[in-house]
Amino acid sequence: YALFVHSCRLVLLLRQDPSQARAYKPAEFHWKLNQVCDKEWHHYVVNVEFPAVSLYVDGVSYDPFPVTEDYPLHPSKIETQLVVGACWQEYTGNENDNETVPETSAGGELHMAQFFRGNLAGLMIRSGKLENKKVIDCLYTCKEGLDLQMADGLGKGVKIHMNPSQSSLTVEGDDLERVDKAMQHLSYLNSRQFPTPGIRRLKITSTARCFNEEACVSIPSVEGYVMVLQPEEPKISLSGINHFARSASEFESSEGVSLFPELRIISTITREVEPEGDGGEDPTVQESLVSEEIMHNLDMCEVTVLGEELNQEQESLEIDMTRLQQKGIEMSSSNLGMIITGVDTMANYEEVLHLIRYRNWHTAALFDRKFKLVCSELNGRYVSNEFQVEVNVIHTASPVEHANHIAAQPQFIHPVHHSFVDLSGHNLANPHPFSVVPSTATVVIVVCVSFLVFMIILGVFRIRAAHQRTMRDQDTGKDSEMDWDDSALTITVNPMETYEDQHSSEEEEEEEEEESEDGEEDDITSAESESSEEEEGEQEEDQQNVNRQQQLEWDDSTLSY
Repeated sequence: YALFVHSCRLVLLLRQDPSQARAYKPAEFHWKLNQVCDKEWHHYVVNVEFPAVSLYVDGVSYDPFPVTEDYPLHPSKIETQLVVGACWQEYTGNENDNETVPETSAGGELHMAQFFRGNLAGLMIRSGKLENKKVIDCLYTCKEGLDLQMADGLGKGVKIHMNPSQSSLTVEGDDLERVDKAMQHLSYLNSRQFPTPGIRRLKITSTARCFNEEACVSIPSVEGYVMVLQPEEPKISLSGINHFARSASEFESSEGVSLFPELRIISTITREVEPEGDGGEDPTVQESLVSEEIMHNLDMCEVTVLGEELNQEQESLEIDMTRLQQKGIEMSSSNLGMIITGVDTMANYEEVLHLIRYRNWHTAALFDRKFKLVCSELNGRYVSNEFQVEVNVIHTASPVEHANHIAAQPQFIHPVHHSFVDLSGHNLANPHPFSVVPSTATVVIVVCVSFLVFMIILGVFRIRAAHQRTMRDQDTGKDSEMDWDDSALTITVNPMETYEDQHSSEEEEEEEEEESEDGEEDDITSAESESSEEEEGEQEEDQQNVNRQQQLEWDDSTLSY
């Protein structure tokens, strides 16, 4: 098939595939339209339901003028290609177009020719599905334009004409007053949920018709504008589980792991609420902000891989295409991630994103993967937050036999029955216990712990013995300080002294000793800080002095009376 412009005509070429039945069928459809060559922008929609073909230009349907029939194509080895803006055909040498790009193939020399001389604002091809008139009108008709709602009785004698795009409106009438009332009901309509702010310029051109052929009054044009204010911008928020772990077996399964199992998409706007009553006139009263949740559509969600790109040989992002096509949403994927496009509600986008699953059939060297999700509305005018998800891989423990180089004693040798060890989440499950040969590490650990306990006990014992030795040294030092130093005393013994003198002197000495003892007892009573061992030492010393005085006699020969 081909759609092209030829001599201000729009032509659709539709040839049959090669077949054995050589029957004439419609092959060319022609439309002779003024819009094709008026150098203005127009919107074309072609619906093909073979053998019927319908054309819509600016929302208005047109039937083809001539229809030419032809036989099916001849079999050919030339591969078909979709080309926009030119024709891919066999080179014959007769073309004078300098922009040809020849290319040699098995069927001959092919090239680009018959280029389109014009501008294209967009192109969409939908295979296997037709659009109804309502959808076509929605594609072309802008959601903003002029509108004229006349009440019953006011529209009498007035004719109203409006183009499909609602950008131009004509009011005709013979009664000037009725025309004025019709113009007073003319309004600007914008049904977009988030209209584009800015100025919409208007121009009113008036023409007067006179009954005679004399020159009528010339009415000047009037220009004006309508200002569209900035709407409240929605804030699109993505939330859900952003970090979880799954076993390696789930990643390697045919279903894979769901990346966004509990994803929620909400949109809110913030409005200013004026105070009630007389608060609006009081400058001290401030306006309050209220956040409201709203519902609107999304047109794209993008899932991006963070880190290394996807290795198509061992991992992939997958989605149920059947469910996706039922909602009319399209998907494209690459090594960088996945892009979902199509205008639909936030609830439907949630369901679609829940279907995205990540598979990896070689998880031996994989520990985690990170992904980023971003959704937008109105071709990226409003963008959501970046929702990042981290997925960890829990590797299953598999038993591996290692060579044991330790010669074990016979009593430690038992048959070892290996069983599969499963990791469910983070818990180690071992339903069948089995005997294990003591390893070298276990023996070394037991010996080290025993030696450490022995050293601790020995250290405590040595510290205790040293403490006791120090206490005994301190007690011995105190006893040595309490001994009487009599090295400075000189005693002379007179053997000629009589026993009476000795006895009288002993009595005097005893009285003196008693007085001294009384004084010492007073001193001991006042000094309560001295120990009992010092008191016993003083008493023993006094007793020794008494005995010594009893054995000695006083020598008073040198005294002068």
